[in-house]
Amino acid sequence: MKIGDPNVCNDEGMTPLHHAIFGEHFHIVEYMVGTGCDVNFPDIDGWTPLHCAASCNDLKMCEFLVENGACVHSTTSDDQQLPSEKCDEVERGYEETKNYLLKIEAEVGLANNGLVYALYDYTDPESSDELTYISGDCLVVLRRGDDVETEWWWCCLESREGYVARNLVGMYPRVTPLALQ
Repeated sequence: MKIGDPNVCNDEGMTPLHHAIFGEHFHIVEYMVGTGCDVNFPDIDGWTPLHCAASCNDLKMCEFLVENGACVHSTTSDDQQLPSEKCDEVERGYEETKNYLLKIEAEVGLANNGLVYALYDYTDPESSDELTYISGDCLVVLRRGDDVETEWWWCCLESREGYVARNLVGMYPRVTPLALQ
């Protein structure tokens, strides 16, 4: 960690990006993501920025985060819920936000001929049937789980095949910070 790192949790356990999302400051979120904030960085309870946006039923924020590499299959550490499960049914915007997230969950690995993007590096597999890759690699989903294994998908990268954890891929690649373009 470096001083001024935007991906550091404060004493409440949240990053500045989480706070900007809860405050509904869309332009600040755009700026922060464009300058390097990790759209998948969890707070101390495992809530990603997408979980936060979903809990606010903020469709525009959810769309922005997904289009910048947020993973719709990430789960919280405290209750193992997906962002779509965090939508607040008593607040305005519930149905639109929930339906959007459910649609993206269903499409990841099926849309675009099964193309997904690695959101993280995975270079030290625990099993020989797991695929290694680096963030940004374009993978092809050949099988989205089965009756036994729902959390791992069978994917192809170039001429190699193997299992990939579904919470490590997204429909879009993670955004490249403006400073690095």
